Amino acid sequence: MEILNFIFGLGVAFSIFAFLWGLIMLGVNFLRGFVSDSAQGSRARQIQDYAFRIIKYFLLVSVTANYIIKYQNGFDGKDGEAGWTNLVLGVIVLGLYLMGKLQKRAMLNMISNHPIAGRFTVSIDPKVERYLLSGSLIYFIFCIQYPAMVDNGVVNWFTESIVSIYNTPVFGWIFAIIGFFVLVNIIFRGARVIGSLLTGQPINQPGPTGVFGQPGTNPFEQFRQKQEQREDFVDYEDVTEDEEEEGK
Repeated sequence: MEILNFIFGLGVAFSIFAFLWGLIMLGVNFLRGFVSDSAQGSRARQIQDYAFRIIKYFLLVSVTANYIIKYQNGFDGKDGEAGWTNLVLGVIVLGLYLMGKLQKRAMLNMISNHPIAGRFTVSIDPKVERYLLSGSLIYFIFCIQYPAMVDNGVVNWFTESIVSIYNTPVFGWIFAIIGFFVLVNIIFRGARVIGSLLTGQPINQPGPTGVFGQPGTNPFEQFRQKQEQREDFVDYEDVTEDEEEEGK
């Protein structure tokens, strides 16, 4: 039960942090305006996107570690520090959460080449995404081991704001519901990861175009390939024109 409460608490922290960061980005986007659709503008938009995402992940990891140290060190942690159980569970939950975010971005990357929809999306680099995920987890471990790294005004403000919003009657109930769904998603994602490890499949369950946009995993495409591999498979051929010529 303590593990579920731990995951639920982090789910609430993740959702409220996303809400606060969304408000900040609304102000940033309003100030910087819209980026042009030229090639240079698209490249600049991609660089800006990664810059803001690095800042976001840096703050998310710092706030998560600070939140665990101050409010969720109920396993084997002491006041002002977290134990090994908190560290291991924190790495697992944070890793699964970030993995889900990267998988969603990989699916959005599918439409980045579309002439119309691509204007509202930014293409991603799979290597950068993997480095960002692994770097976030490594930084999280250091934050848990050295709490002084995240004991500053900015991180404390985010952490205290999360607690204050969650304790607010109406907003707290809303984010509690969101945190519950985050809890369920993390549990199911963890089950899929365990199943993938047991069956020898990739940890990242591919979407319609595979992991990080790699092709060849569309279910309809797989079905067609399996049908072609059957000995009795006959490809469709349009013979309408041949029949009309023979009739003449």
